[in-house]
Amino acid sequence: MIIERKEYLEKLIAWKDKQLIKIVTGVRRCGKSMLLEIYRNYLKEHGIEEEQIISINFE
Repeated sequence: MIIERKEYLEKLIAWKDKQLIKIVTGVRRCGKSMLLEIYRNYLKEHGIEEEQIISINFE
């Protein structure tokens, strides 16, 4: 089950065209990775190529 994090997603979308690195922090298992996955899907749906998205998982 995916919990929509509409407020946080809207904040990421608002900062989309700013040339800043977006960092999402929070306690363990609060949904950070899922939020970024939803954001990545949003970017793909709106014409951003997979090669333009950088995602690093340190686990």
